[in-house]
Amino acid sequence: MSSIRKPKIGKRAIPAAAALAVITALLSACSGSGVDGSDAGSSLAATGGSSPSFGSSSDSSASSSDPSTLRLLTDATSAAPVKEDWAVWKWIKEKTNITIKQELQTGPESLALAIASGDMPDLMSVFPTDVPKYGPQGAFLDLSKYMDRMPHLKAFLASRPDIAARIAAPGGEIYNVLNDGLGPGIQTVYFYREDIFKKHGLEAPKTWDEMYDTAKKLKALYPDSYPFAFRHGVNTLKYFAPAYGVYPFFYEDASTGKIKYGVTDPGFKKLVADLNRFYEEGLTPPDWLSIDYKAWTQFMATGKSFMTIQFIGQIEIMNAQLKGGAHLKFMAPPVGYGDRAYIPNAAYEEYGFAVSSRTKHLDAALRYLDFIYSDEGKDLLSWGKEGETYEIVDGKRKFLPRFEEPNDLRKELGVFTTGAYGRADFEATKSLMSDNERYAYAEAEKYQYPVTNALPPLTPEERSAIVLTEEAVNKYYETSVVKFVMGETPMSEWDGFLEGLFNLGAQKLIDAYQVGLDRLKNGHR
Repeated sequence: MSSIRKPKIGKRAIPAAAALAVITALLSACSGSGVDGSDAGSSLAATGGSSPSFGSSSDSSASSSDPSTLRLLTDATSAAPVKEDWAVWKWIKEKTNITIKQELQTGPESLALAIASGDMPDLMSVFPTDVPKYGPQGAFLDLSKYMDRMPHLKAFLASRPDIAARIAAPGGEIYNVLNDGLGPGIQTVYFYREDIFKKHGLEAPKTWDEMYDTAKKLKALYPDSYPFAFRHGVNTLKYFAPAYGVYPFFYEDASTGKIKYGVTDPGFKKLVADLNRFYEEGLTPPDWLSIDYKAWTQFMATGKSFMTIQFIGQIEIMNAQLKGGAHLKFMAPPVGYGDRAYIPNAAYEEYGFAVSSRTKHLDAALRYLDFIYSDEGKDLLSWGKEGETYEIVDGKRKFLPRFEEPNDLRKELGVFTTGAYGRADFEATKSLMSDNERYAYAEAEKYQYPVTNALPPLTPEERSAIVLTEEAVNKYYETSVVKFVMGETPMSEWDGFLEGLFNLGAQKLIDAYQVGLDRLKNGHR
């Protein structure tokens, strides 16, 4: 059983040459073997190389059967509150002899504080943006040196060059590994109260202008409402922007193959102007910057809001709370600018794992990662055990009746929660979906933006040269956009805003990421 405590403090097409370079490096680290055909017990020596300068790791003499306890830092979510007795931790201990001691982040600063304290957990759930901050500095272990000890993880990366290319630093270092399998579940899509629309003879809007008109009609019908609600504050603009043909940051432009700063596109200006219209006329909540999951749930569950953008799985989570025929349905992204609307190409996962360079339980940490990326780990941590979580019906696995919707697996078992899987079988989730939710997933596939928003990796020197510039540009972007949306700054000053971004160094960032992209495409790291 795990224990919990607060800490003390879509797939992108990867250029073939770059993918080949990454896989060649991975395979040279150890002999080739199948995902589940590897002999994990015969490869318990690291492949060499010096230890990270941040600290040293021990426990190298432990055998694969030695009992160990690992501290694992993860986030917390109200959709599936963490439980000490989740079955996933029991199953993992049975298979690996590893006890997981789960620690919960208390805020966005938790990871930084844990690293600064010197008392890092053995394993940490991290985003790709965390890696360049802490990996090259020595806080995270360079996993590329230990692939001999993780044959299943190595084989998985060899089978997925797109993921391997995303996690390898320019020098070939691997400071994190990404979860895989549940990407479709983290898509952000639009949905609406179909019952309310039918009641008033309203059609799902096909453009943002139509959505504005529809919101005004709903506001007239329900004066106390805010017809269009969303959470994630200013960060939500990255989910809206593909409907306007852009991402609001630096990314590879599919039409040119070059790095583009989407904020400079006319489509992004129209997005900000449209949000200002919604805000000024009370069609979105006045506190949109600070709305959290609980507040958003209240808006949707109490008939205060009727259109939204959220993670796709929230459709059925919310429908389970709605009564009397009220229900949400997928809505195609409305066109904001141009002739076609998209949702972010996010059919992949960004969360993953990093190992502390100071862990005293290196062998256990590597064994844990290797198991959760194995075929056996994928199956067990997705479906559970026959008789305990599922039964065989007509030759197929079927979850027991007490599991009625996908989120029940998370809430009751810990399945698919942060830190509790490496590879996931999405079929397990799909098996519990309603027809309405299956429809949403099928429709969402039609609207994927042509490229992902993943930036090319930079060397530590390149990263160091732009870090302060990037912080200044991003801070200016966020504060300025908020003022435009809330009407504190008139849209007539937009050109001055763009000029300010470039005065702070936006072109420097474009040039830096272009160097990284060119290197990636040429297969040189």
